Amino acid sequence: MLRAAERLSAHPQDHGWKAIYSLFAQGFRQSSPALVDIALRFHALPPDDSATHGITLLGIALKAAVPDVVDRLSAIDGPSQRLRALEGLLALHRPMIRQVMGQRHNSFTGARRFLVPQVLLGAYFATLGNDDVNFADLGTGLGILPRQLNCGRSFNRFRDDLTWSGKVPEFVPIPLARRFGVDRGTLPDLAWVRTCYGPSAYYGRMLDELTSTLEAVETPAGAVAYRELDILDRERLSAFLKQERINAVNLSYVLYELAPAVRESVVDTIVNSLRYPGLVIIMEPLGELGSPGCAVTVYDHRRRPLRILAVSDGHFRGEVTELPPGNDFRRRYPIGFASDEARMR
Repeated sequence: MLRAAERLSAHPQDHGWKAIYSLFAQGFRQSSPALVDIALRFHALPPDDSATHGITLLGIALKAAVPDVVDRLSAIDGPSQRLRALEGLLALHRPMIRQVMGQRHNSFTGARRFLVPQVLLGAYFATLGNDDVNFADLGTGLGILPRQLNCGRSFNRFRDDLTWSGKVPEFVPIPLARRFGVDRGTLPDLAWVRTCYGPSAYYGRMLDELTSTLEAVETPAGAVAYRELDILDRERLSAFLKQERINAVNLSYVLYELAPAVRESVVDTIVNSLRYPGLVIIMEPLGELGSPGCAVTVYDHRRRPLRILAVSDGHFRGEVTELPPGNDFRRRYPIGFASDEARMR
């Protein structure tokens, strides 16, 4: 937990959480009683959560208990005084913080995460000629990503902010038959997702972007089937994928929440339960959230991992760079790019 807090507090970008993470690291180094007690009780819980997820969830739980916690602590002069104040807040709100950490997880939901799956799934299934794609977004959070797929309005709104080696991909529809959004119960609502956003003007703008997208997306929520399912229950996960004949799966910032020892077994369950020919897309933060951006790994019908892309910013702005294995994937499943003239129309 100390190492995770130090890593997160050293992230080059600061959108509101770094001051809290830095105080957590300071508290662990000094063995602050309430902080250590909460951390130990969290790791005694059944779910196999990672230390990184534990730190982010602790910050979210503290914000849920004390919404203005960052402003309140920032107003105190001196690191020792701030840590003393933090320890007091943790002790005072310990029951609520424990409850939140025991029942919830980081359900941050971004409005731009669908861009990469839209491009990759469009290229993959257009090449194979499939006309019945059953898609599941595992760890769906608020569940907007399955609704955004094939939504040309959302794609055109955000695509220019995420270029692929300086180019903008064309919108290629995915031949979707059914869509599922899957997450641990209880499925999060907008109020919880709002709590998961950092306390900063930057996250305020992102939240406005998310809420406006929810209002404008063309696919109604009723067109997506939402399921409460913990992917750590691998037997139920496999049964769901096989029963619904799922052949396309997306995981966005999900595996980092799990302990490293269980991630591979979860992925193996997914890959081995997919209807042929399937595609699994995994988008995970670099350095366990310690570095900007994320890596994109896919498993196609050959069932072996290919790390094909790097995205410069985890909020899916900036640049997508193809990695060497991506050249082979791109050759087999070509991605079309829009001309400047087409983009202006």
